[in-house]
Amino acid sequence: MNLRRTMPMIPLFLSHQLVHPFKFWYDNQLQEGIRFGKELYCFVADFAAADRQKAFSLAVSLAEQGTPVYITCMGAKYKVWVNLGICPHEATTAA
Repeated sequence: MNLRRTMPMIPLFLSHQLVHPFKFWYDNQLQEGIRFGKELYCFVADFAAADRQKAFSLAVSLAEQGTPVYITCMGAKYKVWVNLGICPHEATTAA
């Protein structure tokens, strides 16, 4: 039995120290991205520490749609990232 098909994906929380940031050009503007392992992720949204529940809600909503999602925390900000195969515009409008 393939558990990936039967179990919903959950957003994973990563220390910002474990990811490698980069910038890339998409949709006529500079975008923020991270690399974790062999995978690339693009920035979706950030939230103040006081609004961390909103970050987790967005991440869960995206994960329920089958989108690989990570959350990073640096200082007082939580950032939500999706697999680079998902366009940033599509990710934010899908949630």
